[in-house]
Amino acid sequence: MTKIVKFPKDKIEYSDRFFRKVDPKAVTHCIRMSNPKLSAKVAHAIALALVYTTYVELVLDEEKIPQDIVDKVRNNDFQSFIDNSHDKRLN
Repeated sequence: MTKIVKFPKDKIEYSDRFFRKVDPKAVTHCIRMSNPKLSAKVAHAIALALVYTTYVELVLDEEKIPQDIVDKVRNNDFQSFIDNSHDKRLN
């Protein structure tokens, strides 16, 4: 007989719950309602930035991340994560 293990749904971290439930289109609508001069594209870009920034902050709070990495993320220093100047394949 096979035993099926079910993991409790309440063990999902808050960051994952936030990311699944937030609707960027609803955030876009809210931004456009409060700033009608913005184009739909700009409002959507701002909404995505807000959603992803909030998600990053939640994940950083939940995970054990070295402080230097947390500081880089909070200072928007993302270039250091993708800088491949030492990669021999690019030379």
